[in-house]
Formats: sequence, C-alpha cells, structure tokens
Amino acid sequence: MGIYGTGYTGTDSPITRGDDREYIYSDIDFLFNPSPLYKMQGLSGDIVRKYDVEAIKQSVKNIVLTNNFERPWKPDFGCNIRHNLFENFEDRWVRYSIKDKIEEQLKKYEPRVTLRNVLLQFDEDYLELNIEVVFTINAVSVTNTTEEITVKIQMERIR
Repeated sequence: MGIYGTGYTGTDSPITRGDDREYIYSDIDFLFNPSPLYKMQGLSGDIVRKYDVEAIKQSVKNIVLTNNFERPWKPDFGCNIRHNLFENFEDRWVRYSIKDKIEEQLKKYEPRVTLRNVLLQFDEDYLELNIEVVFTINAVSVTNTTEEITVKIQMERIR
C-alpha cells in the first residue's frame, strides 16, 4: 500500500495505511494549523492530523462543547453547556443536570471510551466553568493500555 500523507507537497509521512498501520484512529486537527514540518521546509503544507488518543480527546471535547441543533440532522447531539453557563452553579441540581448530560452524550456518541468520572468546578472569581472528563479507551487490540485519560475543558462567562 502507499504511504499515508503523501500529498501535493511530496513529503512522506511515517504513518502507513493497511494492516501494518501504526495507528488505529485518526482525525484532522480542528485548529486547522498547517503542519510544522511543511512550514519548516517553506511549503504551504497540509493540515495537521491527530492520531489515537489525541483524536479521541478531540472528539470528547467536541461532544461536550457542541450545542443542541448545531449539527444538521442531529438536533440532540451535544451537551448544550453554553445554555447552562449563566445558571446558578451553587445549586447542586444544575451541576447534576450538566454532569448527567455529559455522561449521557459520551455514552451515546463516543463508543470508543469508557467513562470513569466527570468533574465540574465553577470559579466565581473568574466566572469559569472547569470540566474534567476522565475516561479509558476501550481495547481494540491486545496492545492497548487501560490508563485513565483526562480531558480538561474550560468555559467562561463573558459579560
């Protein structure tokens, strides 16, 4: 099979396709920054890709930060956190509903992970909601590890 990542720039990527590939999951980086390798060579370059753990972390963050009705044909996709950003976080039912929505959406739309914990902390001084999602990646092959991975998401109120 050919080399994965050879494009119009002609630069080869160490990632190969086929049965002997070195990664399981891949995705594009949503920051859409050009590859540093290409920039060093003076080329316009391709978009940076994320693989395995980084791709899953990006997916989890995307699910948490997406509002309802943001995705066409999937009106219930996303946790709708921005809708609750101006609620009273002293009320434990508000925190519970946010945590429950995150758990529900990740179980529904991210089958590659097993959710361990969701932690919410509101900082009154900076008006920030800090979300930590702790999960493990479900085993696809024998080589996968069961280490816990944490994704930290920070949202703030802007007045």
